[in-house]
Amino acid sequence: GLGTNSLMMCICMVVFMVLRVRYPPMFSYNVINGTAPETPPEGIFGWAQASWRLPVDRLEHYVGLDQAMLFEFTHLGMRLMLRIGAPLVCVVGPMNFAFGGMAAGEDRLSYISLGNVRAGHWLYWVYAAVVWYVVVVVQRSVYEAQARFLPRRFEWLRTMPEPRSTTVLVENIPPERRSDEELRKFFGELFSEDKVKSAYVVKHTDVLQEALGRKTAAEEALRTVTATWEKAGSDPEQRPRHLTMTGQFMDSIEYYETAITDAQAQAVAERERINKASSEIGGVNSAAGFVTFHDRSDAEVALSLTYTADEEEWIVSNPPDPQCIRWEDLKSEPNASRAETAIGHALVVGLYVAYLPIVIGIARYATRVDMGPFQMFWLSFAPTIGLTFMMDFLPTFLIIIYRKFFCLKGDAWAQLQLQNSYFWFQIVFVVLVTAVGHSFVEFAETLIRQPLSVFSLFGGKMPTATHFYMNYLVLQWVSHSMNMMRYVNMFKYLAFRKLFDEETARSMSEPEDQDFYGTGSRSTRWTTNLVISIVFSSISPMISVLGFINFFICRAWYGYLIPFAETKKPDLGGEFWVQKLRHIFVGLLIYSIMMTGVLLGRASSPVPGFIAAGTLPYVAWSYHRFHTEFFWEKLPFSEFRKASGLPPPPKGALQYTQPELAES
Repeated sequence: GLGTNSLMMCICMVVFMVLRVRYPPMFSYNVINGTAPETPPEGIFGWAQASWRLPVDRLEHYVGLDQAMLFEFTHLGMRLMLRIGAPLVCVVGPMNFAFGGMAAGEDRLSYISLGNVRAGHWLYWVYAAVVWYVVVVVQRSVYEAQARFLPRRFEWLRTMPEPRSTTVLVENIPPERRSDEELRKFFGELFSEDKVKSAYVVKHTDVLQEALGRKTAAEEALRTVTATWEKAGSDPEQRPRHLTMTGQFMDSIEYYETAITDAQAQAVAERERINKASSEIGGVNSAAGFVTFHDRSDAEVALSLTYTADEEEWIVSNPPDPQCIRWEDLKSEPNASRAETAIGHALVVGLYVAYLPIVIGIARYATRVDMGPFQMFWLSFAPTIGLTFMMDFLPTFLIIIYRKFFCLKGDAWAQLQLQNSYFWFQIVFVVLVTAVGHSFVEFAETLIRQPLSVFSLFGGKMPTATHFYMNYLVLQWVSHSMNMMRYVNMFKYLAFRKLFDEETARSMSEPEDQDFYGTGSRSTRWTTNLVISIVFSSISPMISVLGFINFFICRAWYGYLIPFAETKKPDLGGEFWVQKLRHIFVGLLIYSIMMTGVLLGRASSPVPGFIAAGTLPYVAWSYHRFHTEFFWEKLPFSEFRKASGLPPPPKGALQYTQPELAES
């Protein structure tokens, strides 16, 4: 597996280097438009030099804090693998080989692993100390990484541009205050009128959006038929025609031009109606809005206040970037939003329950298909079709649920929700798959009936899968290398280029699929790889080596892709980073449980297991302390005072008003 995957990785890299030179709009667009940190050096490996020599602080300026912290996460991964792996590979591994009793038999890959140590051996006392070493190293490394993050986060908050830095999002506005004037009056009474710059209540614009949608669709269709006609030579006798619903053939260009004119007229009339009706309480006004202050200090105070005795009214929070707001979600009525959220949670739980049955069902059906002369080839991958299908489409299923049933401030929040749910799927069905078995429901029922069986479940079954996880990590190298080729974007670009000019084709092929390649999904997969490397490092020390190589590849590959090729993503200021660190503690807890189970089951005395079990309360305390020691969500008063002496932050071009209400 190592040789095959390494060869595949090299092939992908060669293809990438050829494509990068041949198609600069797809692989160097940020260099072309001047938004890249620098111009990569000439030469076939110039991209690698540019990737490695860019520090995180400089990357942050160009790609945002969330993306910059992805690179910092690769540094954390490599650092952890060195700190954990070096003593395991150089000291503990040779001890397993020399003194373990050769319990691995013919399995040479396990000669330096715990599998080579016979039951009851004195080396299990050494492993009790190893467990504490790994837990303490991971905890301190995570704390160090978070401490380095805080100055970046505070700087991001200090330099947040206006109006975002001076605006608050207000949800669940009482019915009697649902108008721009009433909302401004309410906050003006609390802060004084001269401190409130503006107030805006989100409007119901369904009819307007429907008209604008028809206009956009007609414009896209007109552009396509016009481009096709022009490619064919623009012969007046060959003007595009199509069959209408009335059964008549019409000139397509004239038809879409008329449709654009009609939709525009309806949009103008509806926009005027909404603007007139917005002065009335209720009506077109929803239960959410934005209040912008003249001074940032007033916005910070507004975020910390409790406005009425009803905690479900006047919910005030930081607003998303104006360009990534999900206006449809903010239009939802509070009661309807709660019902939809409950349905969404039920669907996510249903995915957990149905996941393994679907995987097994697809695999069983696929293996029964007769492919004739290609049967041997088919049977080589048919058993994994179900797992591949679910793993590839799971982020899409989750993001559909979140966008449809959850009230999200912006698209970046959908990615944040996806990161959390997707991680737990990865934990249950990738990291714990051997313990879960064929049924998640049976696994959960067992833990509910016999909570202490978790030690025997984890310690008895999970260590047997170390070879699988070694192959899994090596396979990730190929996955990262395939991402470097941007093959999905390339296929779209080459297809669109046959109809449109290069710039239009490029813009239509961007960005990459955000369900699978977005910040949330990408963060989850990287965290899962680190969790696997930590959990199984003591069982098989070579996993730490493979984990180090994985994060080295991530740093090199994505160090070029993100700043030089991919479009810039909405920035939440490091929220994905904090969630990744929280998830590491989940992995650390699994590691402690598994190693406790291993030592209780294999050592000659229960004492090594009890020693390892002492890490469980330590991990729990560390997780709690992580939340209390590192205050990061808001700007502390001490940092806010520093900001008061600095030049004012830049002003953003966008305002907190719905784009469809702007004149066009």
